[in-house]
Amino acid sequence: MVNSEEERMEEGGLEGVTPAQQLCRFFSQGRHCNFGKKCKFLHVRDDGKAHEKETVSTSYPAASVGHRPSPVRRPCRYFIAGHCTMEDRCRFWHPPQLALLDDQPVPGNQTRAEQRIQPVPHPSVLQEVKLSDMTEDIAKQLRDTEISQLKKRFPKDQLIIQERSDGKVTYYRATVKATDPDWPFDLKEIDIMVSFPDNYPQEIFTLDIPLDQDLPSVMARHVQQASLEWLQAKHATNQLMGKVELLFRPFLRWLDRSLERLFTEGARQLKKDIDLEKAGLQFIPYQELQATVSETSEPASDAAAADRDEDIEMTQEEGKLVQQENLGGDEGTEKEETSHLVENIKISNPRRGTEVKLLGLMLGENTATVVAPQITVSLQCNRCKVTADLTLTGRTPCSAQCENCTTSISAAFRPCMLHHYSDVLGYLDLQNTTAVDLVLQECELTVGCLSCSQEGPVQNLAYGQTKEFNCENCHTKLSILAESTKFHYIQPRTNKTGSSGVSYKTLRDPAVQKGKPLPEKGTCKHFKQSHRWLRFPCCGRTYPCDVCHDENQDHPMELATRMICGFCAKEQPYGNGKPCVSCGGMMTRGTYTSHWEGGRGCRNKAKMSRNDRQKYANSNKTVSRKAAAEKK
Repeated sequence: MVNSEEERMEEGGLEGVTPAQQLCRFFSQGRHCNFGKKCKFLHVRDDGKAHEKETVSTSYPAASVGHRPSPVRRPCRYFIAGHCTMEDRCRFWHPPQLALLDDQPVPGNQTRAEQRIQPVPHPSVLQEVKLSDMTEDIAKQLRDTEISQLKKRFPKDQLIIQERSDGKVTYYRATVKATDPDWPFDLKEIDIMVSFPDNYPQEIFTLDIPLDQDLPSVMARHVQQASLEWLQAKHATNQLMGKVELLFRPFLRWLDRSLERLFTEGARQLKKDIDLEKAGLQFIPYQELQATVSETSEPASDAAAADRDEDIEMTQEEGKLVQQENLGGDEGTEKEETSHLVENIKISNPRRGTEVKLLGLMLGENTATVVAPQITVSLQCNRCKVTADLTLTGRTPCSAQCENCTTSISAAFRPCMLHHYSDVLGYLDLQNTTAVDLVLQECELTVGCLSCSQEGPVQNLAYGQTKEFNCENCHTKLSILAESTKFHYIQPRTNKTGSSGVSYKTLRDPAVQKGKPLPEKGTCKHFKQSHRWLRFPCCGRTYPCDVCHDENQDHPMELATRMICGFCAKEQPYGNGKPCVSCGGMMTRGTYTSHWEGGRGCRNKAKMSRNDRQKYANSNKTVSRKAAAEKK
């Protein structure tokens, strides 16, 4: 607070001097006076140093002509914003021309700081526009801006401009170098080729990775695919936000940050293809197979054409991985070799019967192939619905009788090769029975190693658990993971006469199909409210409850670690009281009342909620004295 005039004069020691002749002690000391221009004392400073600073400050702009200003004498941001409490004692520069604004009236609702801070005009470049404001002129301006920035971004030795013969499309080939100082690869640059359509940036620019460079074709395709996915995602995001943005410079920043990751992923794919080639396997794209079939096949009937298309779809679904035979010398052309491989696919892998797939299959980096010479499968009788286990091999079919109804049952297994591009374990030929579950823990598998091309046996593989082991020959680390099993019945094909040669009495879908409920919705006679099957790790089999396990097995039961939903047959980790991760259904009865529900509720009326209708039940009922006495 500022003292009165008399007190200030007494403190200053100037008795008898009028206030107009007295200096303001706040202003003279370099402090801020709250009265400002309304102060009755003089706002004058006789300090020599302050006068020198004022002189230097006033003469600074003229003296600094042709010289670079010192960093210490840069303008004071507080003074420019409106007020600096240090006044002349501030070590930063207070421009004198801004002080004249204090004597001028502030127009409208504009503050003093807003009046002082005037935006400096800079030549701005148009980078993004609202989608609603987009016109042809703005789109053309954005496109020209992008092209000019592209030409300024790359020097002449790193940019090649090519025009098509018709002159409508111009291609820009630029060399992008990695800026990471810890770049791990020998190849430090990549060539990209872009072209901007006429309606750019309303649609993304085209991007190609030329193959005439040191980058392998597999890595180039991977980089191009990942870049196109990023551009499409960025363009879709801008469309949702209602704006149009120039994407080339953001793409260069993303490519610079992600180039090491893209090169690493592409190198892994290249290594995988090289290892497959060493193992005698060849990867043929689906387009090449389709073109070869269309060229080499003769005109056939509609039924034959449908069968051929189904074979091609089968090849695409199973991963397009075919086994290559050693051809001596230079016999045959490349088309004949590809045609021969297609014929091998049709003959060696007939899709019939019940297909057995391992869902969520993940093979280690050095795991090449997996083959099951012997499996144990749970089969259900079509007549009496009794389930029994049967061990099958890929050499001979197996015949048995149902223990309950003595129905003759026959089953045969045709194994297939599991690899990184196929999850089909094999095919089952069943009669009078259906497949329920694959006991993976009792199956015998043979695993091939990519490092040494040798095979070794593997046992005790469990669902949902990664099986890690070492190769017996080169001791390379191998691993296998499978989440669940899927059985899919393939409808038999009909020949030209219309007969399939298979008895329709034996055609039945598998008992367990993903997306469909389990038999009896997973319940049993012991638990009617439990809609799930439990997979016990002691034997690897599924039963509705532990009692059913003890009735069918002779070994001690271990707590289940996985379960199958009774509403959608989705196998998942065990969770008590949690809904299904696929359909969201409650597999156990999880709703309870607060009053009394199997011992989980409350019957004490003092502790019950006042919103519970059972709290005040029979509280107003009239009771006779005789009944009250008998109750006592």
